[in-house]
Amino acid sequence: MLKVLAGARVLTPDDEIAEGSVIMEDGRIVEVAAGLSAPAGAEIVDLHGLTLAPGFVDIHVHGGGGFSLAASDAGEARSYARWVVAHGVTSFVASVVGETPEEGEAALRALAEVGRTDGGAELLGAHLEGPFVSPPRRGALPEGWLRPPDAGLLERLLEAAGGRLRLITLAPELPGAAALLEQAARAGCVVAVGHSDATYGEARDAFARGARHLTHAFNAMRPFHHREPGPLGAALDAAGVTVELIADGVHVHSAAARMVVRAKGIEGVVLVTDGVPPAGLSGGSFRIGGRRARLAEGRIALPDGTIAGSAATMERVVRHVVVEGIATAAQAVRMASTVPAGVLGLAERKGRIARGYDADLVALDSELNVAKTWVAGLVVHGG
Repeated sequence: MLKVLAGARVLTPDDEIAEGSVIMEDGRIVEVAAGLSAPAGAEIVDLHGLTLAPGFVDIHVHGGGGFSLAASDAGEARSYARWVVAHGVTSFVASVVGETPEEGEAALRALAEVGRTDGGAELLGAHLEGPFVSPPRRGALPEGWLRPPDAGLLERLLEAAGGRLRLITLAPELPGAAALLEQAARAGCVVAVGHSDATYGEARDAFARGARHLTHAFNAMRPFHHREPGPLGAALDAAGVTVELIADGVHVHSAAARMVVRAKGIEGVVLVTDGVPPAGLSGGSFRIGGRRARLAEGRIALPDGTIAGSAATMERVVRHVVVEGIATAAQAVRMASTVPAGVLGLAERKGRIARGYDADLVALDSELNVAKTWVAGLVVHGG
């Protein structure tokens, strides 16, 4: 049955329609038009006063709402998928970290079992954050998770993921990392530089060999310095490389975020949450990666003060970007939807409101709160 979402301000985000209609059928968008355009017999949903945008695509997230995406139980990922639609996310990549590589393998096998979740966001695949990263730059990653580059271990992790490993973060300065980068790329993974002490030259060489993404800019990497720009400087300097920003007001100062957006351009920046299981909750103490962490005033930290992932949800990240003047609403939507879809090679299917695209949509109120969410044309939040 045809369904018409009518009367909203529509951010395609290639264009902005002050009062538009989006027509959906069989999980796809079949038409986008200015004004009310309703075929005979179509169901009409009145969205006057709301802004309609492509559903958010979070490509770096460990969990939220109390649910973990690195569990050995596939039910955890399904529960997360149902929870996260209330925050405007319609598809996501599950970021996996374990206390040991064996624990990571178990989590990947569980994720490989997750298909479409009724009433939930679409799981697009998995992201391995490690284990082939720099010990001095591990941040909150468990020490037992880290391993030197090992082709056999990577092959086991790829097998455990069942062909659904979409992204891997590694430190290119480690001995043997260059061969692993090529191995992962051959397997169809996007290779990201992160948790790395690489110099500018080492990171630049990794991007030249095929790495094309930077994991959470500024965090868990050699700091940017005017005489040694490090991984961030190499990423900003390299064409075709995208940069993640955890724009939650905790991980990156808004001035630094504005500089990255200006330097790289909207098309080069991906907004991510890096959310962990307590994300979206109000506070308290939790176990993250086998260690105790505390959530207070929007910050999740280990006892030594190390930031242990983010408490933010995607609509909060988008709102922060707009309120802080880092980008406009249309630009923030692009960085939260269009650009991440492109990183995953899904630019022809997700991240836009256009004919033929998946009907994954989010309706936002004037304060950028999520009013309604649709996945594959079905309303999954907001009734």
